[in-house]
Amino acid sequence: MRRYRWVRIIIALLVVIVFGIAVWRGFPPFKLHTAEFPGLLQAINVPPQQTEVKIYKSERKIILYGDGKVIGVFKTALGFTAVGDKEREGDGKTPEGKFVICYINNKTPYLYFYGLNYPNFKDAERGLRQGLISQGEYSQIVTASQSGGIPLWNTPLGGEVGIHGGGNWMDWTKGCVAVSDADILTLKDYLRIGTSVEVLP
Repeated sequence: MRRYRWVRIIIALLVVIVFGIAVWRGFPPFKLHTAEFPGLLQAINVPPQQTEVKIYKSERKIILYGDGKVIGVFKTALGFTAVGDKEREGDGKTPEGKFVICYINNKTPYLYFYGLNYPNFKDAERGLRQGLISQGEYSQIVTASQSGGIPLWNTPLGGEVGIHGGGNWMDWTKGCVAVSDADILTLKDYLRIGTSVEVLP
């Protein structure tokens, strides 16, 4: 009798944990939108020809533009050290500047990952001045930056920064921009290789 009681308690705890994770991540159907972060502003019947993204770190906000017009506003979480521009691997900061999406991974624990071409040429110049990267690494990063390709992601400057799901309740990433799972499933229809992403303080 006591054994069955413990089984029921364990099952109840597992249910609570799974439910809590689903709410935390904002997994469908938990689309927790507000007036400030409404998601898509309206149903879009004809996909825009051109999309771009602006991320306002201080407001924890992603604004999605389609053909020059705002079509969506989403809540985001940042790196665990949210204030300031990224300088090196492990600092927990989300980089600031102008980037493009250079890589897409749909086999990730965060549903989708849209990699940004950080570090770009400005980051490479700073890294070279500070002695963080070699001349060869600098050249490879600059070449990738000019072509919109994937830069070196394994230098002291850090890398593999992108937009992904996983939850937006607090700043928890190592430098990425995280949204709810529901929102990344919406954004995936608008983010593509070459999409411009500007990250502002």
